[in-house]
Amino acid sequence: MSVAFASPAFAGINEVRGGFYAHDIAGPAHEDDGLDINGEILFDSPDFLSWAFAPRPRLGATINTNSDTSFAYLDLGWTIDVTEAFFVDLSVGGAVHNGELDGSSAAGENSYGCRANFHESISLGYRVSPAWSVMLTAEHISNAGLCDPNDGLTNVGARLGYSF
Repeated sequence: MSVAFASPAFAGINEVRGGFYAHDIAGPAHEDDGLDINGEILFDSPDFLSWAFAPRPRLGATINTNSDTSFAYLDLGWTIDVTEAFFVDLSVGGAVHNGELDGSSAAGENSYGCRANFHESISLGYRVSPAWSVMLTAEHISNAGLCDPNDGLTNVGARLGYSF
């Protein structure tokens, strides 16, 4: 019985993803090159979101290995099948980061204006098997001009997904 309570399916988790990104590939300040590690948990879509084409809530984090900006995020995401094997995945939500807010303390650091920012991502994916997939992913955080400054951050890389 305790095994059932520990299973991801019982908790409403239906997929986990992880991978590596090139850090801040574009932007006004462009933080130092570095590697980002990304992890994400995707949950079953709750019934009350069926009107919005049943997006799956996702909780994730992107951690920079070069002591630059890292962040955690909570999104809603949609996976759109193009063929049986290929898919497009989109998400939108919010992120909380540890980067500079007003004025960088060093050259090459972004300033984000607000601690909370918007988070968006897009992935092009391929299902290797019913359980495993590989994705090319781009993600972005910014405050959409709600705070000043608004340097934003864009990461690009590859991820591996496992569906339960």
